[in-house]
Amino acid sequence: MKIAILGWGSLVWNPKSLQYNQEIGWQKNGPMLPLEFSRISNDFRLTLVLEPTAKLVQSLYAISTNTTIDEAVLNLAVREGSARSAIGYYGKYTNETKLNDFKYIENIKEWLTIHPEIDAVIWTNLKANWKKTDRVKSKKRDRLEHLKALDGSTKAIAEEYIRKAPFQITTNFRKEIENEFKWYPIEL
Repeated sequence: MKIAILGWGSLVWNPKSLQYNQEIGWQKNGPMLPLEFSRISNDFRLTLVLEPTAKLVQSLYAISTNTTIDEAVLNLAVREGSARSAIGYYGKYTNETKLNDFKYIENIKEWLTIHPEIDAVIWTNLKANWKKTDRVKSKKRDRLEHLKALDGSTKAIAEEYIRKAPFQITTNFRKEIENEFKWYPIEL
């Protein structure tokens, strides 16, 4: 079974224990997904997650060296330091998805039509945990204020994550960060 691992943040530039075909590496033509810097991690970084209100951007993918969905899901969960329940998957031939309410499954199915060699797809499905407000400008300003409040190594870690996020992940908020902090992407 050939399993694609979707990526868009540190998974791409810091795979740690992720088991994937390193000879092929990360491919830049993954499915279009709504991604945004909308999650505060334990170390206060502002990280990329799927967010319904975000614009669609092209994700990346790598091929797992695991041959079953269970193995691949466990490997991704360990790398992410999360529970298995935070990992989504879709099996093309069984039409099985772990997350029945996953709103972007059609994007993945459409992408699979041009990748017939791939049998299944897995991804990290952590939720946005940013404060909910009614106004988009207010959300953006709050996130900028969060980044401004960081200092020392915490700010350096946050900057590293944002700058090393793949160049093609051009979210709306990334543009705001570039304008405010001059944290431009670093192409790896």
